[in-house]
Amino acid sequence: MPRNDDSARALLPSIIIGVAIILGAWAIKSSLDKSADNLDSIRLALADTKQALQQVAQARPAAGGAAARGGRPDPTKRYTVKTDGAPAKGPASAKVKIVEFSDFQ
Repeated sequence: MPRNDDSARALLPSIIIGVAIILGAWAIKSSLDKSADNLDSIRLALADTKQALQQVAQARPAAGGAAARGGRPDPTKRYTVKTDGAPAKGPASAKVKIVEFSDFQ
């Protein structure tokens, strides 16, 4: 009978290892299921965000022109500014003049 006693001793660790493997697999499956659910909710949120951005892009007027800029000057257009008699630094014959508009109120 010593042989049955040895097999019984070897059986217990095998059962413990088997149960540990099953429980580990169950924990991993649960984690993967939760991750899949989270991924699905992220995909839905991204789709909603994409749709909202497309609506904003469609509602925005086309770029360029004073009408699109709310009555402000068009930055792509060159304007002539009369600077005769205005305070200035540098020679009057300079090829480039920088004009600053300020409101001191």
